[in-house]
Amino acid sequence: MIKKNKLFFISLIIAAMINLIQIKIFNIDLKPDFILLTLIFWFFKNPNTVSISTFWLVGLIDDIFMGDLLGQHALTYASCYFIAQYFISKIMLNNKYQKLLYIFLIFLSAQMIILIINLTHDLHYPGFSYFLQSITAVFIWHAFSKFKFFKLDR
Repeated sequence: MIKKNKLFFISLIIAAMINLIQIKIFNIDLKPDFILLTLIFWFFKNPNTVSISTFWLVGLIDDIFMGDLLGQHALTYASCYFIAQYFISKIMLNNKYQKLLYIFLIFLSAQMIILIINLTHDLHYPGFSYFLQSITAVFIWHAFSKFKFFKLDR
């Protein structure tokens, strides 16, 4: 258990460092939220490792380090936890392409929550290219699911 917790924290730190890197292709930000991707992976890999409080606390720390509205990512990550909790039995029983659809829905809902929060605080509307990050997250999930460690089969 200690080894898994150590691996969990190391993967979160790596995801946070990747989140800080600005990657733009054709002036479009295609980089998904790697912290959320890591949290969702660990939730599906070992649901006893992460809880709603872990999602919320990591989201709050993400808000502090990224300089975003305080609580924006905490609310988003907590909501994604509930969505993932609702879909966990469906995700584990379906084939890999149906899993990708559920992952896409989780990331799309996360982006919608952040977009609604930003629009209620009169921040700019990023345009439709903002939703390409969900598609990028699905591609990354699919690419990593080919490796043995990242398989979610129980």
